[in-house]
Amino acid sequence: MAERILFVDDDPHWRMMVSTCLRDAGYQVLAVKDASEALLQSGEDRLALIILDLDLGGENGLMLMKFLKRSHPWVPILLYTGMQHDEEAVQRMREQGAQQYVRKGNLDDLIKAVKGILG
Repeated sequence: MAERILFVDDDPHWRMMVSTCLRDAGYQVLAVKDASEALLQSGEDRLALIILDLDLGGENGLMLMKFLKRSHPWVPILLYTGMQHDEEAVQRMREQGAQQYVRKGNLDDLIKAVKGILG
């Protein structure tokens, strides 16, 4: 059975593109647009990975990450964002629970990061 990934992004274009790419790579994808939907779907006990955008249309992705990390400490979280952060900020995000940080752009970089986390 394919590993299940929760993907949270408010941009419908990115949700479609990334979901298609992940499915083509053999993963099951639950794609949602905001924190409310993410919290509903995070009840899935078989999540292998959460991919999370930081800017969710006015919602704070870091706050959502902290909540998801507390409720699902065993599920790795990959931050996937178009925002630019310096190394110190990325390190703080990792200390707060992110396993990986990938800038939006090249989908191959995302797939490599997912495979690196999930093996």
